[in-house]
Amino acid sequence: MDMKTQGAPGYYVWEVPEKSVAVHLHLDVVDRLLADVMRGFGAVPKRGAEVGGVLIGTIRGSNPSIVRVEDFELVDCTYKRGPSFLLTDQDSAAFEEACERWRADGSRPAYAVGFFRSHTREGLSLAPEDLDLLDRNFPSPAHLALLVKPYGTKVSAAGFLFRENGAFQESTPLEFPFRRRELAGEEAPPRRPMNERRPREREFLAINPTVATPEPDLPAEIAAPSKSKLRVRWVWIPLSFVFLLLGVLLGFQAAQTIGSKASAESTENFSLGLSIAKADDNLSVKWDRQAAGIRSSQRGVLEIEDGSYTKSVDLDSAQLQNGSIIYRNSSNIVRFRLVVYPKARLSVTETMEWKR
Repeated sequence: MDMKTQGAPGYYVWEVPEKSVAVHLHLDVVDRLLADVMRGFGAVPKRGAEVGGVLIGTIRGSNPSIVRVEDFELVDCTYKRGPSFLLTDQDSAAFEEACERWRADGSRPAYAVGFFRSHTREGLSLAPEDLDLLDRNFPSPAHLALLVKPYGTKVSAAGFLFRENGAFQESTPLEFPFRRRELAGEEAPPRRPMNERRPREREFLAINPTVATPEPDLPAEIAAPSKSKLRVRWVWIPLSFVFLLLGVLLGFQAAQTIGSKASAESTENFSLGLSIAKADDNLSVKWDRQAAGIRSSQRGVLEIEDGSYTKSVDLDSAQLQNGSIIYRNSSNIVRFRLVVYPKARLSVTETMEWKR
């Protein structure tokens, strides 16, 4: 496994001797794409749901063609045919729209250069439906396919495939670990939580420490108040404290009454619309994406009790807006408990049980 990053800092260079295509894969793409792949992998027990979409970058030169992968776009799959990335007619239309948005036309610095998919099946090879998708949307000899095989207990693996003599290879000529640490010997840069990100003007001052707002020059009578004014202030300080204490007590009592009433009313109105339906060998778990509790929540948890097996699936705002997951059950009775957090110190829970 020949891993190179020196020739292109910030990229993993995937290159096989005597092959017509070489790839410069941006390490930020590895970080972000791996996170999406692992979210899908953890959404369905035992096997995991596959995700897929469009690779975005540039193609330069020939023999070999240098394909730079700078970004990607996920394309949603409805999973009506199980957890594999098998597109319905509606899904295929969405995929073709994404390809059209990123079509190379000379007016943009980056464009669609291939297709990617996580691979939770046996081996690491393209399926017939992948080849059909590639033939329809990526006809160039330099267009790529990227397969990423996720693992729960070891580093995920990946490989690029491209056309040779007009046809895609049966297997990748070079498999590589799909994680920045193995590719570049460094950890992924930390992502700051949103609540720690500073306002724009404070960010500007942090970047430009020499720029600061000067303190105004205070007149002498304000900077050094007279003794008479100080005596008046000392009289008012105890009275102000009494009024402040009284206001706090009254405000606290009113807030308790109003807050408890509002919380009760909010909880009653936050129905999540949880439902379960059998879909082939899987269970389709859905919730109402338009429900107030879903729209106002940034995170949630789906707890699953399947016989003696239990699992918790963390959901971010995008997954909550997706409105469903696919689950392959192993027993005849499965209980689902959806918990969302629309406000601080407020959670909304809905439970539903499926029986065969």
